[in-house]
Amino acid sequence: MITRVSSVTLEVPDLADSITFYEDHVGLTLTEELDGTAYLRARTAHHDMILQSSSSGRSSLVSFNFESDDVAADVARAVEAGSTDLGQVPHAGTDLAHLLAAPGGFGIRIHSALHRVEAAPDVEPARPQHFSHFNIGVPNAAEVIEFFVQLGLRNSDWIGSVDDPMIGWLHCPVDGALHHGVAVIHTDDVRLHHISFEYDNASEIVDRIDDYVDDTHYLVWGMGRHGTGGSIFAYIEDPSGTMVELGTGMIRIGRDPRWTEPRVWALDDPRGVDEWGSAVPEAWLAKRVDVAAPTTSTRA
Repeated sequence: MITRVSSVTLEVPDLADSITFYEDHVGLTLTEELDGTAYLRARTAHHDMILQSSSSGRSSLVSFNFESDDVAADVARAVEAGSTDLGQVPHAGTDLAHLLAAPGGFGIRIHSALHRVEAAPDVEPARPQHFSHFNIGVPNAAEVIEFFVQLGLRNSDWIGSVDDPMIGWLHCPVDGALHHGVAVIHTDDVRLHHISFEYDNASEIVDRIDDYVDDTHYLVWGMGRHGTGGSIFAYIEDPSGTMVELGTGMIRIGRDPRWTEPRVWALDDPRGVDEWGSAVPEAWLAKRVDVAAPTTSTRA
C-alpha cells in the first residue's frame, strides 16, 4: 500500500538559487547532487524534495512521489485505476521505483522505502519534520480524487460537494497519517498549486516567516489555521514561483479527535479555509506551476 507521500520532483530554471532558497528559507539540507539533480532532506530520510535543472528555463512539476511497502502491487493498482506504467526508473535513495502517467496528465513515482541517512544538523530557524503534501489543480477534480482513492488513499474532507468539489483532501491508509498528503483543487487547467512542509510547532513557522519577509519577499497568505486538516499555515514563494506552505499541527488520522470521518464543508463556511477569519486571497488562488508530461528520459 501507499504509506506516505514522500516528496515532489520539480524542474527549476536556476538550480543553485533554488537549493539556496530551500536551505535558507525552508530549512532543508542537501543530501547529494547528481548530474543536475539535487536531493534535499529535512531530517533522516534520504530526501524530502528533488530539484532538477530545467532545460526549458521554466519551472515545472516532474512527478509526485509516493512511498510504498509493495511497489509491484501499487503499480498494478495504479494501472487498474487508469495510469500508464512507463517502467522502472532510477530514483536515488530507494531500491525500486516506477514512473507512471496518471489520469489528468501528471507523473507519479511509486517507490520503495527511502533509505535513512545521517540526521541533518540542527539549524536556526528550525528545519521541518518532513514533506507534508501537494495540491494539484485539475479541471476534473472529482475524477482525479477518485483515481487517488483507487490507488489506495482515503478521503479526508471536501469543500463544495463530493460530486463537484472545489477542493478535496486525501490521506494515506496508515495509522497516524497526516489528514492529507494529497489535495486536489478545481482549476481551469492542470497545474501544481502548492507544496507543503510540516514543522514541529507554530513558533518555528513564525521564525521562518521573520527570516523570509523583507522588501522583496512577502507572504502569499497567512498566518491562519485551516479548518480542513487543522494546520496552522503560512504560504511563501520560492525563486521559481512555486508556492510553499509552512504548516504545523495537522490532524493525524486515528490519533486526533478533531477528525472522525470524511466531512463536506460548505462553500460559504469560512472555517474550512481559515478558522481565524481570513478569506482566501486572489493571489493564492491564482498560483500555478506547469506540469511536464511524464517521460522515462526524466532524471531522478
